[in-house]
Amino acid sequence: MTAAIRKSPAAPGRIVRTLLLAVSLVAVLTLVAGFFGEIVPFFDSLAHFRAHLAVLLIAAGMVLMTTGAAGTGLAAGIVGGLGLVSVATTIFPSPAPPEVQPTTAQYTLLQMNLRWNAEDREGALRLVGRLQPDVIALEEAGEDWRPLLDSLAERYPHRFDCGEPTSFGQLALLSRRNFVPGDPGTCNAYDGFLSRTVHFNGSPVTLAIQHLRWPWPGRQRQQIERLGSTLQALPAPVLIAGDFNATPWSAALARYAALSGTRIVLHVGPTWLPRPLTPWLAPYAGLPIDNFLASEAIEIVGVERQDATGSDHLPVLLTFAVPPAVTVEPAVETAAR
Repeated sequence: MTAAIRKSPAAPGRIVRTLLLAVSLVAVLTLVAGFFGEIVPFFDSLAHFRAHLAVLLIAAGMVLMTTGAAGTGLAAGIVGGLGLVSVATTIFPSPAPPEVQPTTAQYTLLQMNLRWNAEDREGALRLVGRLQPDVIALEEAGEDWRPLLDSLAERYPHRFDCGEPTSFGQLALLSRRNFVPGDPGTCNAYDGFLSRTVHFNGSPVTLAIQHLRWPWPGRQRQQIERLGSTLQALPAPVLIAGDFNATPWSAALARYAALSGTRIVLHVGPTWLPRPLTPWLAPYAGLPIDNFLASEAIEIVGVERQDATGSDHLPVLLTFAVPPAVTVEPAVETAAR
């Protein structure tokens, strides 16, 4: 009887340790599976939570080391640490750029998923007024957003819409800069894609907006493959912004970058979490699914998330520079003597 009483205090510790071991095992298997997302679409869906799983493993490992399972705890912590390192350049926001005199002209692009049924729409308008970006990429800019977008016409005289005003995936590109004459642009409303060539002081850049569907069991992978020929035909240099519903380390976004001949812009950080958690928790524990892709010729100067507006996505401001316009010297003909 006395022996049983003496052993009973250890029972809760064993239960906690067993639960932590089970959670750690599931987390390790899920995290590792995410690295094989190119082969199995389901694994790529799991990969989106790699950062969260890594933090969970580190925390579980620390607790396990205090409950008598030091070896297992250390192993869980190491796996979690390696997982966190693999996403560090994308999950952690960009450090402040050094204050140096720019040698080339710099431009800004504001990426916003407006959320089609957002209750507060004035916040997005105030943000545009404060930042005054050169170009704005918008997703879910449906019928209820039309009056506000129309009010920006004086400041952004160049606008390209894609999709019916009542459609869920309505896209819009607003620009202070001229569209290149003769370029009708590309609009694929079904696959959430828009592109238009914009002049930046004589340098043409293909700007595109993408709104991908959800990953598996959604049909994101099929959507990307349907867009393949369109992406491959985009005239360089290319800058793509959008709500990709895919993290920068996912196989889906890697495939998209390969098709478009672009690189994934790093250090954007988490941008999405369901409301009402978006304003206070998304910057720290959200998913980084609002992203940019750019050709090598486009220099990325900085990227900065903005405060939440009425959407479940955080707006993101990208500062970039484009290659200078190429001046073609006229041919000189000399008269024969």
